[in-house]
Amino acid sequence: MSRRGKFKLKDDHIYKMPVHFGGDPFYPVRTVYRDMTGISIQFETDQEALLEIIPHDFELLEPVVNVQFSNCRDVDWMAGGEYRLIQVASPVRYVGNSEGLEGQYVFVIWENKTCPIIGGREEDGMPKVFADISCERHLDDYWFTAASYESYTFLKLDFMKTGEFDDETVEEVNKNPNINFFAWRYIPNLGKAGASLSHATLYPQEAYFSKIWTGNGNLEWTKLNYEKHPLQCRIISTLAELPVVRYTDAKMSKNSARLNVGDSRILP
Repeated sequence: MSRRGKFKLKDDHIYKMPVHFGGDPFYPVRTVYRDMTGISIQFETDQEALLEIIPHDFELLEPVVNVQFSNCRDVDWMAGGEYRLIQVASPVRYVGNSEGLEGQYVFVIWENKTCPIIGGREEDGMPKVFADISCERHLDDYWFTAASYESYTFLKLDFMKTGEFDDETVEEVNKNPNINFFAWRYIPNLGKAGASLSHATLYPQEAYFSKIWTGNGNLEWTKLNYEKHPLQCRIISTLAELPVVRYTDAKMSKNSARLNVGDSRILP
C-alpha cells in the first residue's frame, strides 16, 4: 500500500494556509460591512520624508497623511462579527503602467483580529499587522481611541465634533463611493535574501455614509523601542517622525462599506 500523500491543489480553487485542509472554488467576492463607525484625521507633512516610504511605481499627489480608525460591525464574511482597524495612507497615482489609477497608498493597517489580517495580507496584498485597538469612547462631543501592543500604547486618536453635514451634503458625497487602495505585496524567499513574490496591488472598495461629522483631530504617537515591540518598532518610529505641518481635515462618520475582493489584482 502506497504511503504517498493524496492532497493536491486545484487550479480553480483558492486556499488559505494551511492549504491541506481544503479550499473553495474561486468566485469574485463582494463582502459587505453593514455598520461602521469611523474617525479620520489628516495632516500635511514634509514631502521628502513621505517619499522615502512610497515605492517608485507610485507618484505622490499631495504631501498629506490620512490616519483612519474604523470599528467594523455586522461584517458578512464574519457571520455578523466585528473587528477594529487603524489605517495610515497617502494619496497617489500609479505610474507603473498607463492606466492612470489614483487612490490611497496604504503604509500599514493595524487590526485587532487574526482572520482579517490573514485574508487581507495573502489574498489582497494589504500591509496588515496586529495591534490591540480600543473601541471608540466619548464624553459629550469629545471622542477618542488608541492602539497598543503588549500593554504599551503607541497611538492615540482624539476628535472633537464641531459640526455635521446635512442630508444633502451626505447624499452628494455618496455619489462617488469608489476608492482605490494600493499597497505592496511581498513574500520573502526561504533561506536566502530576496523575494519569492513582490509587486504592487490594487484593492477597490466602496463606502456609503449615513452620517458625517466635522471637527478637530489630534494624533499622539509614542515610539516603542526594540524591546517593547521587536517587529513593529520601525513602522511606529517612521510614522511618528513624520512632521505634522498642520492638521488639514478631521471627520467622524457612520457608514457601510463594500470590499470588492474579487476585483483586487496585481499591478504590472
